Amino acid sequence: MDFLLGIDGGGTRTRAILVTEAGVVLGTGEAGPANCHNVGVQTAARHLNEAADMAWSAADRPRHRQPALVFIGCAGVKSRPDILQLTAAAELAGFPAETVTVENDLHNALAGGLGGRPGIALIAGTGSNCLGRDASGNTFMCGGWGWLLDDEGSGFGLALAALRAVARAADHRARPTSLLPAALAFFGVSEPDELLARFYAKKWTPGEVAAFAPVVTRHATEGDVTARKLLAEGARALAALVSGAASALRFPQGPRVVLLGGCARSGAPYQPMIETEIRATCPRAKIVEPVGPPLHGAALNVLRAAGIHPLPRLDFSQTNSPTDSAAEA
Repeated sequence: MDFLLGIDGGGTRTRAILVTEAGVVLGTGEAGPANCHNVGVQTAARHLNEAADMAWSAADRPRHRQPALVFIGCAGVKSRPDILQLTAAAELAGFPAETVTVENDLHNALAGGLGGRPGIALIAGTGSNCLGRDASGNTFMCGGWGWLLDDEGSGFGLALAALRAVARAADHRARPTSLLPAALAFFGVSEPDELLARFYAKKWTPGEVAAFAPVVTRHATEGDVTARKLLAEGARALAALVSGAASALRFPQGPRVVLLGGCARSGAPYQPMIETEIRATCPRAKIVEPVGPPLHGAALNVLRAAGIHPLPRLDFSQTNSPTDSAAEA
């Protein structure tokens, strides 16, 4: 019996899932991040190895042989050099290159969120991205250009747009907004001018800036016109990602669309606005609830890489390993 290994590499951790060709989950493991851009090839290799070892241990099987195939979906993979770099890390972790398939971690989010079926996954958390896969196996990624070039509609995008609105309001270039005093309080300053020093005195990460997004959402709920406008613009930007992916692929009956990530699944008022814009720009889209988390998608993707069709339902009856929230991305 061949064992297959699926790996999901996010920004903060790497998770591995060991399955049989029948879709029986034997064990899962977890280690640190494997994004080569952030941690380097050597550290990525160590984390891949640790996650795999933990999965073998959870399966109560010694790691005496290599899995027949390994599928790695990892954050930071966008280009051919990225794929080669992570493949090199996988080789250092003990996986022969010819057994390894590397893709962006969106492939795991899509497969997990839709249970391996064709459709589109829209991810909006700190950043924003979108991936579609049609029935012929064609894929198209829309977005994912990062915080400097894109990320509209994400937590970072909303927060940055709000801070720009705050600056304009402080200068009387735009209507007054309750986001101004809210930003002062949130970032620990007493006057608008102090925001300048606050933001340029240190290097802020996108995640730190994105932490202001829930404040924007709350003020929109409370009726602030500027905050409501920012959410509407963000929702339109996210819907454009979905329509972009849909137009590049073939969905004769319209695509299933699953929303993933903290912003996309934040509830009212933002999530309904996103769903409304998706239906307006892609009328045949069917918005569905997530089936499973990205880790399950990694298992489905390695089964697909092994040529198994149709994909089986994952069977967790032989493992005590914990599973993640289906809405996570």
